[in-house]
Amino acid sequence: MIRLAAGVCVVAGTVAVAPVAGTLVQPRAEQAMERYLQAPDAAAAAAAAEAVAQSGIGVAQAVARLRAGRSYAPMPSGASTIRFTSSDGTVIETLIDVPAAYTPGRRWPVRVQLHGGVSRPAAGGDARPPGPNRIQGEEAIYLHPRGHGRAEWWHLNQFENMVALLDRVKRTYNVDENLVYMTGVSDGATGAYFYAMKLTTPFSAFLPLNGNMRVLATPSTRANGQLYAGNMVNKPLFIVNGGRDPLYPLSAVEPHVEMLSGAGAAVMFRPQPEAGHDTSWWPAERAQFERFVREHPRDPHPAFLSWESERTDRYNRAHWLVIDQLGRRPGDDTALTDVNTFGVEGGSQRMFVRTWPSGRVDVRRQGNRFEARTRGVSAFRLLLSPEVVDLAAPITVVVNNSVLFNAVVPEDLRTLLHWHARDADRRMLFTAELPIRVP
Repeated sequence: MIRLAAGVCVVAGTVAVAPVAGTLVQPRAEQAMERYLQAPDAAAAAAAAEAVAQSGIGVAQAVARLRAGRSYAPMPSGASTIRFTSSDGTVIETLIDVPAAYTPGRRWPVRVQLHGGVSRPAAGGDARPPGPNRIQGEEAIYLHPRGHGRAEWWHLNQFENMVALLDRVKRTYNVDENLVYMTGVSDGATGAYFYAMKLTTPFSAFLPLNGNMRVLATPSTRANGQLYAGNMVNKPLFIVNGGRDPLYPLSAVEPHVEMLSGAGAAVMFRPQPEAGHDTSWWPAERAQFERFVREHPRDPHPAFLSWESERTDRYNRAHWLVIDQLGRRPGDDTALTDVNTFGVEGGSQRMFVRTWPSGRVDVRRQGNRFEARTRGVSAFRLLLSPEVVDLAAPITVVVNNSVLFNAVVPEDLRTLLHWHARDADRRMLFTAELPIRVP
């Protein structure tokens, strides 16, 4: 296991975590790594990775350098706006609010906050102007994406914006990658449910307030892709709903919470019996909210993952698990029951309607042993980190009770750079990957 202890140094007007002495032995390698680390986005980092791969740096040296991180220039505090153009041409704005105390010398938490009323038409051809932060919490970098009827939280263009937004912020500010949270009110809370089912990897926890995941099942919502409530077992949830809420009352949401809890999700449900569709409860509930945040940092390498998807081009990854190919197999584990029904008076009801075949993998890691159960998946990939496995020893993979792999997996510099370019994450580095075909 590779562990790095580093101090803080100031270099040419920027602040960086000091690399371990002797990490880079050649100027060529150091120059290539610096260009790679200073890339403005994932695509530029991927393009710069080949020069690092050819520089002569070793895998262990590269891991140490990536853990040390890039140099961060001082950034002004206060609010600013950035724009992103999605693949369909939609321009999406995000308000970034940086605390006055921000310095690049330490890592900062990030909170993504999604507003309500996202289906309203764009005012004057643009997103609705930002309003006051209704749930202002502890000091952090706050990200307020702006949505409207052509760019709702569950549309592909907003998903693309979220991925690009997190990448940009992590490359600009010294972010603590294990303290990135998503919350939202009303439609924003429903959006948080969507991302908990589609983009779990970069987030520490999801905190939906006054929302209802059932909204995503309505055809008029036009949620992108199929939805799998079972994916929410990967991250803790803090849920608030009001008893007098005319839109999403407690009586409608409580069965959903029971469904998630029954599936094994870590849910803290904070019902507010006297509250309507508002945040009047926030002053009294804030301390509990903040305690939940502090107690739930992200585990970048969780020992258990469960993920389901109908696609392999997106929505197909949870941390170190990637679904590469779908397809039924004779050995499919039929015990992987679908988390898709909740109790109603007189029986049960489906949460989401699906029309396309999907695949699911449940996998648990214990030391160098991975035990997986699959349904509808013909190939998947395990990403291996020296933080949690011994890559000098054999890796054993058991799928549906059959041993499919038992050998040493060599570390590979290009694998390390490929996933780091995509993730921009110092806390989650993979030096090997292991493709598995389900027989």
